[in-house]
Amino acid sequence: MQKVTIWALCALILPVLAAQDAKKPGGPFTFNLGSLKLRPYGFAEGIGLSRSADSTDSVSTKFGSIPLGDSDNETIGSARHSRMSLHGDLKTGPVQFTGYLESDFMNFTPSQSPYRWRQYWAQARYGKWELLGGQAWSMLRPNRKGIATESDMLNTDVIEPAYHVGLVGSRRRQLRLTRTEGNYTMAVAWEANGNWVFKVARESGKIHLEAGGFSGRSDRRGGFLAQVVPLSPKLRIVGQQFSASRGADEALGIAPKFDSGMSAIEGVEAQITKNLELYSYAGFVYAKRAPGNRAVNEYSLGFNRRVPAPGMWGSMLFSLQYSHFNRATWLDRVGHMDYVMYRVRYVIN
Repeated sequence: MQKVTIWALCALILPVLAAQDAKKPGGPFTFNLGSLKLRPYGFAEGIGLSRSADSTDSVSTKFGSIPLGDSDNETIGSARHSRMSLHGDLKTGPVQFTGYLESDFMNFTPSQSPYRWRQYWAQARYGKWELLGGQAWSMLRPNRKGIATESDMLNTDVIEPAYHVGLVGSRRRQLRLTRTEGNYTMAVAWEANGNWVFKVARESGKIHLEAGGFSGRSDRRGGFLAQVVPLSPKLRIVGQQFSASRGADEALGIAPKFDSGMSAIEGVEAQITKNLELYSYAGFVYAKRAPGNRAVNEYSLGFNRRVPAPGMWGSMLFSLQYSHFNRATWLDRVGHMDYVMYRVRYVIN
């Protein structure tokens, strides 16, 4: 619990110490410690979940292990997805240094603190080059823009803390080298599971396209495409397509380790008004014949409604999501699950 106490005290005390330097409500909360510019942010969140199957999962669903056969329904809730982040910038000559910390309370390992680090990394930028080291999102996870790991990730807009079936990549310790050249961003990374990952992203107006792949130990290899394409100013389609040999477990661990397979997710996001968004996604993972899962599908529909909080740093977010799952194994066992998730979040930005 010591880490929880230290991080909580930092989150509470630093803004108070820096109150004289902070910007007024209406913009991001920032303050300076000498030449170091710091920005704390995050959110406090409560999630409720009603599902048609009795599962040992928390509000973060283990997609590859939803119940097989019939079971009782259940309703649970949690505030453990609440998150704290701290971004720091320091300019030294021609080099821009950036550091980032991100944490929540989603550690469910028995006898351990619920607190966990999601991301912790440092980055140096020199001209068109960036070098990042630490724990960050794998480059297999797609972006909405660029290749940054702090923001603009294509994690979908769902409430689900585990995101959505069909996405690829998780947070992992890594060393990453990135270069930006015009509308293109290119990067290569070594990740702690032994993968070498490369990615190229291109921006064309509001269209974002990317392609990448990986190669690792035990002859693991694969590739993916991803896209964000606006159909109109208020409507966009998003997606990722992935195929791997002996590396299909990169799709959120749904396929058995060292199995081959493929996955995909496709979605439509509609910005109805400035503060109201509707979304719908469909995703699947398919594994080649092996002990374990053969196929897992998810279909989701939901909305996010943002409500400004006048006079405060932040806003309120109210959300509702419905998802349907199908799971089948190579032993001809099947399972289905429906759930409804609901969320109230206060965002500090």
